[in-house]
Amino acid sequence: MIQLNKPVVVEISPFSDEFFIKMYGELIDFSKVTLIRPGGGKTEEELCQVIRGADILMADPMHYQGVTRMMIESGKKLRLIQQQAVGYDEIDVAAAREHGIPVANAAGMNAIAVAEHVIMMALYLLKNTHYAHRETSSGNWVMKEIVNTPALQSWELTGKTLGIIGCGTIGCELAKMVKAFNTNTLYYKRRPLPEKIEEDISANYAPLDKILTESDVVSVNVPLTEETRGMIGVDQIARMKRGAVLINTSRGGIVDEYAVAQALKEGRLKGAGFDVYSNEPITGDCPLLELENVLLTPHISGATAETVHRGCRLVAENVNRVLDGKPPLRVVN
Repeated sequence: MIQLNKPVVVEISPFSDEFFIKMYGELIDFSKVTLIRPGGGKTEEELCQVIRGADILMADPMHYQGVTRMMIESGKKLRLIQQQAVGYDEIDVAAAREHGIPVANAAGMNAIAVAEHVIMMALYLLKNTHYAHRETSSGNWVMKEIVNTPALQSWELTGKTLGIIGCGTIGCELAKMVKAFNTNTLYYKRRPLPEKIEEDISANYAPLDKILTESDVVSVNVPLTEETRGMIGVDQIARMKRGAVLINTSRGGIVDEYAVAQALKEGRLKGAGFDVYSNEPITGDCPLLELENVLLTPHISGATAETVHRGCRLVAENVNRVLDGKPPLRVVN
């Protein structure tokens, strides 16, 4: 039963109670709040009933359950909608803004993890690891085939041109990391970074077209918005440097998967790495499945043990601030 003298915190992820308490038990004093965790599989109407008395709504970082306008409008007492991750495209931010409810995320929690994932994918694809591993683990010694076949030869990341589309926290972290590879790093975003930051990360601003035509590796790191939806389509992929590698760890819907698949089949792209997809979970009709020169992971580029701990601290900080009557940090609306 809800105790009316306590603030109500509703958390709608599919995490088990044990895992949730392990994450936040030492960061949030749950004895001072009424915690409601309805669990997965609830209808929108059922969630509206639960949210009706909530002061804080903790959203689903695994993106199974969005936060809709109806849910927001049911939360007459809401003081904060806190995403437990960085991406917030499944929260109706506009509806929250209309009702004066701040939406906050855990910006920065996964920057290191995603940047490392991009580099891992780039090296895997540049060095044709998929073919070498498959054949060697099957007992086939294909050293001569790899050395003598141009399409199978490995390439070094060192000295190549890396193009970063979207240079926020993750893009900047990626640029800093690849300094060790002595890459020529270009970045594109709506507004160029301050000169001091460009110097710190050793990256130079370039128009999107130059990123596409000159980069050996292109990493997509923009959020999904109406402006970025379909940003990398047939025309953009056609302008990419022949033999380039394309990596998307941002959001599905930004990159046209069918156009990428066609470019891979025709040999115009050397490889592609995807951690995010237009439809998640992916289904059998995803055009990237069963292609030779791809590396596919299930939206886990930011899901390291370190990221979880880092994110929990950021989320708990905001929850505690709002419970103490302070404004939240990292507000996106």
